[in-house]
Amino acid sequence: MNKIVFLILQAVLQSTAGTSLRILKENVVVLDVSDLSSSEVSLHCGEQYEGEQIRWERNEKSISETGNRITVTIDGLRGGNFTCHRANHRETLNYTLLLVHPVNFPKGVLTQSAHGEFVSCSARNYNGRFHCSWKWHEERKERAVVYFAAIRNSSLINCTLDSDISGLTCIDGDYCRYSEEPRSINLTLFVRNLYRLEEHQRTFFIRDIVQPDKVNMTKIQDDVFEWRPPKTWSFPCSFFPLSYEVKVVPNNHSCDSTGSRVEKVETIETHYKVNAKKPYTFCVRAQDKIAKTLWSDWSRHHIRKHRHTSQQ
Repeated sequence: MNKIVFLILQAVLQSTAGTSLRILKENVVVLDVSDLSSSEVSLHCGEQYEGEQIRWERNEKSISETGNRITVTIDGLRGGNFTCHRANHRETLNYTLLLVHPVNFPKGVLTQSAHGEFVSCSARNYNGRFHCSWKWHEERKERAVVYFAAIRNSSLINCTLDSDISGLTCIDGDYCRYSEEPRSINLTLFVRNLYRLEEHQRTFFIRDIVQPDKVNMTKIQDDVFEWRPPKTWSFPCSFFPLSYEVKVVPNNHSCDSTGSRVEKVETIETHYKVNAKKPYTFCVRAQDKIAKTLWSDWSRHHIRKHRHTSQQ
């Protein structure tokens, strides 16, 4: 029944000039607005209810409009969940979740990262799995993910919403790690706070978002450090080589420190000897040697001379 009603609904919905109305998914309608003035939207309970006495509720509260077809006024961002019922009955016959999407307005449901992105995506290797995440605006308490889809070459990629609704885990089953990536992935995300809808788009290649996990240090003895590629990295390493950035910084300094007291080397080796008499912090991180994608997070080890601790 819902599928039939959905198709009918798509044909009869109307809105006032200066706005547009579109179906996002079954029973979810988006009102695109260029300003926050009032708009009128026509709703239809269902063709099979013609001639019946129908009453409506908006967000579980009765409204004055009655009948199988009604027109409601939407003020600003005040959308709503509209349900239709037979007179004197609580049973819901049909519903329309009407969300308002302010076009060309500043984003207000998600917050930007330090890199200016609302949605950040990364992959730990070349097995076709990637993860996209976002951060909700701290003032948005009635938030929800309305719709998401990752598509490559018109094919839908399998994605699952994380339990905290702040990310997606996706697996591209058709991705081949040994061949060139011919087409990009297009990610679409719709989120809402109350009845305000926000749309986000990302387009990327897996090769451009690869970020290795932290390097695994395996031996630290007499100022000689050894490490291995991350366990999650793609093998064989001859086909997926890594390069490493090594830094030796004064003790209690960040691995991102710079200056004349910082020793910095880029190498393809997996060992390094430090020549230092004072306490120091040894840092190492990895990057795809060929693609030159994102660096991994730092692995670090603190040497205090006669006493040391590590932090992977």
